[in-house]
Amino acid sequence: MSQRWWPSATSDSVFLSPSVVVGGTGATDRLGEILVEHLGLRDGSVLLAVDDAVFDAGLIQPIAEGLQADGYRVHVHGGFGAEPTAEVVDQVADKARAEDVQAVIGIGGGSVLDSSKIIALLLRNEGGAADWIGSVNPEPGVAPLVLIPTTCGTGSESTRIAMVTVDGHKRVSSCPKFVPQIAVIDPKLVGSLPPSVIAATGMDALAHATESLMSTGASVLSAHHSLRGIEMIVDNLEAAYNGNSDSLAAMLWGAHIAGQSLNSGVVLGHSLAYSLANAQPMPHGVSCAIALPYCIAYNQNLDPQLAETLALTLSRSRSSNLRDAAQEVLDLSARMGLPQTLSDVRVSPTAVPEMARLCVHDYPRPTNPEPFDEELIAELFACMENADLDQAFDLTRPMALMQEGNA
Repeated sequence: MSQRWWPSATSDSVFLSPSVVVGGTGATDRLGEILVEHLGLRDGSVLLAVDDAVFDAGLIQPIAEGLQADGYRVHVHGGFGAEPTAEVVDQVADKARAEDVQAVIGIGGGSVLDSSKIIALLLRNEGGAADWIGSVNPEPGVAPLVLIPTTCGTGSESTRIAMVTVDGHKRVSSCPKFVPQIAVIDPKLVGSLPPSVIAATGMDALAHATESLMSTGASVLSAHHSLRGIEMIVDNLEAAYNGNSDSLAAMLWGAHIAGQSLNSGVVLGHSLAYSLANAQPMPHGVSCAIALPYCIAYNQNLDPQLAETLALTLSRSRSSNLRDAAQEVLDLSARMGLPQTLSDVRVSPTAVPEMARLCVHDYPRPTNPEPFDEELIAELFACMENADLDQAFDLTRPMALMQEGNA
């Protein structure tokens, strides 16, 4: 496989990652020991911000009891939902302030981990979640943060980003201090994930790694994580979906590595996904799965060596052509039963103009390799009506190739 392409080795870059990543099946059984060793926190109040489904599955109680046995006062709060609002986050933060919480432990998918980050910020700062939208870096910092993923896709346990819904719209809070001191990767927590959740969250992770590699903000370290993340995901996602536990554990790590690649940021694919979800609410991984092949099509005019590297990695060395790689992504998604077209997710073709407007104006991506063009993006959304990848690639095919094809 060709791996000749790398970002500039002389460009400025900063790579953020958790200070400590603790891994292994049953690692969360040692959470008290981890808090002492890596945070120096031997007692006091800790908040467990949890996913309701994980709580209902009985996975939280042993963790809480273990921490209590180690001498901590444990406060468990859930109810964040799939798209946490600023009001929900503020309510939990107010309780945590009253409980004199000294550290926040988030256990769940992206919504819970993102909420945990904002709660940790609010414990050290005034105001509510809506007051901390955009790029922030408060001097008082954030409370000690431990993040533990329970899906194979979010990567939130290794990023500076937290999403929260404010006045009905998803908004970004970006803070370098959101990258936690500790991330715990425990395959025991994903053992009971339904196949549909593995499929959707796994495609989200694949989008993270792929889009980060295309980003103009990619660095040597982010590209390293992108490539290894893509390899682990395409090698293991379908087997994990079909019940292979070793592949599921590998997916958990693949999603984490892909999350670290997000240092360079995602590009058009996530903007398309947010616009789709605005037209018709759907799991984030589903919208990312639909969008990713079209993101590749729109950005097909990459540096030729980068394009070849990306295509070979996505296709497991079967093709150096991005059109083939996008088809591989689409086919993988289809084999796992994920939606393929706008009608599959009940998005009307009449929604296309508004989705394109939202994509360009509400979810801009300065690091996308191609500038956002509202008319072109509307045509790209229209290609999703029939999963027409050929038409999507024709939209941004280089002029020289168009002329060659017409000769």
